[in-house]
Amino acid sequence: MHLRSFRVLGTTYVLLCLFCTQAPLRAASPQEKAAAADSPDAEVKEFRLPALEARLQTMQSGPERDYFAGVLANRSGHIDDSILLLNRVLPNIRESQAKRAAIALEALADDYNKSFRYGDAARTYDDLLAHFAGQLASGGTKDDSGVAHLLEGVPAQTITWQGPVRLKTERNPVGLLVTELTVNGVQERWVLDTGANQSVVSRSFARQLGLKPLPGSAQTGSEITGIENPLHVAVLPTLQMGGATLKNVEVLILEDANLKIGRGKHAYQINAVLGYPVFQALGAITFLHNGEFEAGDAAQRPATGARMYMRLLTPVIECGVEGNELPFTFDTGASGTDLSVRYYEQFRGEAGSWKKRESQSSGAGGTVKRKVYLQPKLVLTVGDKTATLKNVSIFPARMDSGIDELYGNLGQDLVAGFESFTLDFSKMTFSLGTPLAARDRQ
Repeated sequence: MHLRSFRVLGTTYVLLCLFCTQAPLRAASPQEKAAAADSPDAEVKEFRLPALEARLQTMQSGPERDYFAGVLANRSGHIDDSILLLNRVLPNIRESQAKRAAIALEALADDYNKSFRYGDAARTYDDLLAHFAGQLASGGTKDDSGVAHLLEGVPAQTITWQGPVRLKTERNPVGLLVTELTVNGVQERWVLDTGANQSVVSRSFARQLGLKPLPGSAQTGSEITGIENPLHVAVLPTLQMGGATLKNVEVLILEDANLKIGRGKHAYQINAVLGYPVFQALGAITFLHNGEFEAGDAAQRPATGARMYMRLLTPVIECGVEGNELPFTFDTGASGTDLSVRYYEQFRGEAGSWKKRESQSSGAGGTVKRKVYLQPKLVLTVGDKTATLKNVSIFPARMDSGIDELYGNLGQDLVAGFESFTLDFSKMTFSLGTPLAARDRQ
């Protein structure tokens, strides 16, 4: 389940530029196209971060290197380094490099969010929207800004440890992983959703918890459906998860109907979701096939795994596909994997073996139907493990949401054949445990 909206800008700006120029337009040469594709800006845009990391090794010191190193640090989870580098370079690029300045400000605001410096995040978003809004590739920044402004003055989230975190998990009627927690004296099954940018509660459940919404309102949206939802924000004074005590946990409050899956008598109401800021605080989290959730020192940490990055508040993992290392978001709140238009464009030569069908995507706020392809078999290399997925949806056109930016969103089908999987936010790795078939043979 994704709780952030993205939109693609229209063509108005491009048309204005065409009318403003007096020189005839010249098509880019193959050499120019190749140079553009091999630029560090393209590596940032396309999330080719290992290539960017290698390029930085030979880049001379100075503002340009600071910019790319700061963006890479943001996406690699090195928040303090990113804040230092981006603040240092911004005065040098504000006037001469508007696109880079917009990317730097968005990354810096994200750094402040992850550091729970909400006031700094709000001011950075204000700067971004006031001076560089035309450079943004998506419309979700305004939503993020609204939430940051609601949180101004809220104390930073903290965590203390009294012991290990080992919780029982199960699947709710719509197949999502949940664990039972008692919060403010109220027992409820909370969805454990690595794809949720924030923790979320329904309005009726917020009343049960005795939460008082902060003044003001904002909006957010589902990345899969693109549907916008009004929201309020509240703060949980204490969230107890086994031996971990979290203080000042921000939660978004959505209308009950926007967290309801399905319709009529088959509808299921979700009341509570744990999102990225909680998982980040726990450091490393492991989901076991036998129905357990471990975190912190209790979490398994396999020796090998795939590189993991962050696209703002969403984990991104690098997987091998037919010899290519490609970035995908990962979401335990998604039952299956969806591949994006970028995947379609790279592998469309194989479309003859794909089937056409209509897909129904559910998320916060409702359901959207789209025409898709089905790839009968997809083999992914994840670290030292191989996962085989069946009948994977491929979107052949842009969805005007975050999935367009990478090669797709990996769901529960990625991990279904393994005894465990671990997201380690300290080492920034994603690991799969022993394949279930191999375990059964032992």
